[in-house]
Amino acid sequence: MNVIGIIAEYNPFHNGHAYQIAHVKKNLHADYVVVATSGDYVQRGEPALLDKYTRARMALSSGADLVLELPILWSTASAELFADAGISLFEKTGCVNGICFGAESGDLALLRRIADVLADEPADLKASLKRNLKSGSTFPKAREAALLSYFAGSAGQDGALPVSAETLSSLLASPNNILALEYLKALRRRVSSITPYLLKREGAAYHETSILSGASAIPASASAIRHTLFAGDAGACGNSAAGASEDPAAGASEDPAAGILRHAMPQEALAILQDYRADFPLLCADDFSGILGYLLLSSSASQLARIADSSPEFANRMRNQLPYYTSFSAFASRLKSKEMTLTRINRILLHSVLGITSSDYACGNALDKIPYLRILGFRESAAPLLAALKTSAAVPLISRPSQAPKLLSPDAMQVFEHDVFAGNLYLQMRNQKGGAPVRTARIQEHDVPPASEYQRQIVILP
Repeated sequence: MNVIGIIAEYNPFHNGHAYQIAHVKKNLHADYVVVATSGDYVQRGEPALLDKYTRARMALSSGADLVLELPILWSTASAELFADAGISLFEKTGCVNGICFGAESGDLALLRRIADVLADEPADLKASLKRNLKSGSTFPKAREAALLSYFAGSAGQDGALPVSAETLSSLLASPNNILALEYLKALRRRVSSITPYLLKREGAAYHETSILSGASAIPASASAIRHTLFAGDAGACGNSAAGASEDPAAGASEDPAAGILRHAMPQEALAILQDYRADFPLLCADDFSGILGYLLLSSSASQLARIADSSPEFANRMRNQLPYYTSFSAFASRLKSKEMTLTRINRILLHSVLGITSSDYACGNALDKIPYLRILGFRESAAPLLAALKTSAAVPLISRPSQAPKLLSPDAMQVFEHDVFAGNLYLQMRNQKGGAPVRTARIQEHDVPPASEYQRQIVILP
């Protein structure tokens, strides 16, 4: 079988994602598409807009064949760890032979050249990176300067980078290009047999917040979709249903956002989103403000320093700024400095909420990041793939959370329990924001959604 993997967050699923899956099946001749996706929280250090099972349903409705969850330890980690964990997950399946990822750059050879240098870490590059970090630069800026210096020093030598400094700086300014570099770097370091396929990203910029329609329409970004869903709502990230009708029989036509989103999302994914919003609120980081404020107040400086991605210096900064705490997002902005990116700060704050410490990553590294494969959903037509996966997988395959204690080692179970806690917290916060586990009468009593990760059922589509 030709099985191609995609690492994604689908926060939420949009036309660009559907195009990628279609491209993999049509142009790469994939028999099956396997998606490794973040769970209920994403790499930016925020809760996902919709829960992981709903996002898995969106992907399956648009052509994906199997959706696996990337453990929370890695879905909320740095780009380097996030990418390496995704590659590790596909290697653990034993049947994924290719990975397709998008980037603003369409030059795979150029990206591989840069990734090879980053993976090999020449002495000159390491020394320059260390100097730049010591001078107070953020890691992305320090690495960019180190690469520019390294390739400038390689001028005239075999293998010198055949682009200008301006081109390199522009390339490193794109989050999608950076992730592409991390995927390629992970493949090289692992001496992986998985083949990389690059898909040049078209459409709106990563941080674009508007959605165009009509003849000039281009594929919208997930950021633009989130902005549209929350626009005009009360609070920093919106209230329960972003303007959706309270009458279940009224349909999506009553929702002002639906008319805009039909230009940005596949029809099936939009229908799933609208059904979800009729019953549940959409979550954002500020929904966790109360929990975060309490945890910061009740933690010592040494405890804050042990949070994953944190440091003693940053812990002291958090303690000093606590008198001015108002919300998750406002506190993150207050902590921003030239030494740390806002994304890293968001991850630290989220890790505090989720109870993820530096020692948890040490355990994950010992397990080579992926100690199990957890299925979120699949298509019935992918039965041959599932049969092959049961034979080829190098780690236990989990379709029901209740199986985990019987299948996993104590160390692996520690990793899994982080997923369980994170999922349970997400469900609890969703219930609190919505005012009740079910917002409308459209869902009958026997269909009340589960309140625990151990009650969740995987998504199966025809």
